Amino acid sequence: MISRVACLSALLLPLCWDAGFCETPKSPVLIIRSAPERPIVEVRGSNQFLNFEMLVRNASGFTLRISQIELSVYDSAHDLVLRKSINTDAFAPSIAVIGKQILAPGETLDVFNPFSQFESSLPTTELRYSFCLLRESNQRQHEKNQHRLPDDCDFREQFTVCPRTYEDKTPLILPLRGKIFVWEGHDLYAHHQRVPLSNSKVRSLGIDANSNNFASDLIYLDAQGREYHDDPRKLSNWYSYGQSIYAPGAGIVLATANDIPENWFEDAGPTKIGHPKLPAGKDPRDIGNFALIDHRDGEYSLLVHMKPGSVMVKRGDQVEPGQLVGRIGFSGDSIFPHLHYSLMDGPEVFKAWGLPAYFSQFRRVLGVRSTKVEHGPVDSGDFLQSDATYSER
Repeated sequence: MISRVACLSALLLPLCWDAGFCETPKSPVLIIRSAPERPIVEVRGSNQFLNFEMLVRNASGFTLRISQIELSVYDSAHDLVLRKSINTDAFAPSIAVIGKQILAPGETLDVFNPFSQFESSLPTTELRYSFCLLRESNQRQHEKNQHRLPDDCDFREQFTVCPRTYEDKTPLILPLRGKIFVWEGHDLYAHHQRVPLSNSKVRSLGIDANSNNFASDLIYLDAQGREYHDDPRKLSNWYSYGQSIYAPGAGIVLATANDIPENWFEDAGPTKIGHPKLPAGKDPRDIGNFALIDHRDGEYSLLVHMKPGSVMVKRGDQVEPGQLVGRIGFSGDSIFPHLHYSLMDGPEVFKAWGLPAYFSQFRRVLGVRSTKVEHGPVDSGDFLQSDATYSER
């Protein structure tokens, strides 16, 4: 049986591997926590996906290099079922996928879980991450570290994560009809996933949680895969612009905005975007025109970047799945016309965490073929065809 303590907090076990080079510290040299504390496993077909962030703080008085991250997966009987690592080996070392590897004393790095995909048969009851750390406070140590083997560590810190599954509560359909494309979803490399919670700019915005960590940006393309035709500065030339947006599930409208001016393209690239100057507090979350739906079960749907004047619902309205709520626009923090959709565990955009959105009544389109999905998520690169019923009223 898994230790409850191990599931709810980090296991920080400092170990000195080279007694001639270092001394065993009296306290951990790294302080690590996961965000969220209990990450959710998203299930798609024969795969499990686990995307979360590790906030890694150097608690020592010297500069450290992360040279290896090793993952060990254990089942409910504490038997080891999988082990893999990223490290400094080879000409293009795999440890580079985490980005910055050097931590100054007191510095925090945001490390996004580099082991994000598992077979569905693999138990993900307990995941132990082991960080191999090297001292690198001077040039001599730096040069020595260039020639060390992956398992040659000055310190190791272990950190345990116990993921959880999530049983969705709201029957959902896709919020767009017809054939649509997931321009970006929430995989390891998606921008929705990569919100560094220790970043000073992120903190200054009041962001305490990533409500987008299961979000998707949905658009329409033409037969050649183009997002627009002719001059992109004319918004109506974008295939997504003005397309209908529908309620993905039943609920009560909790909040809306309908009068945020749109962005514009300043060149035909399009490479430059103009943004309207808004009064202070007009769009504090920079999401533009939106509708927030309370599904009355602890789940909330957020649909954003809508066209001004197109939002068809207001606070307190009861909505049904497939009901028209607005149209795709170019408002808020948007780089082109699209619908951003996220399912959240609370109504506050900067305080809530995202939840897996499992849709029904749709097909994944694979060229001339398509596969019916009874109940499942969508992600980056998917072509989708909804078979749900929608209303334009």
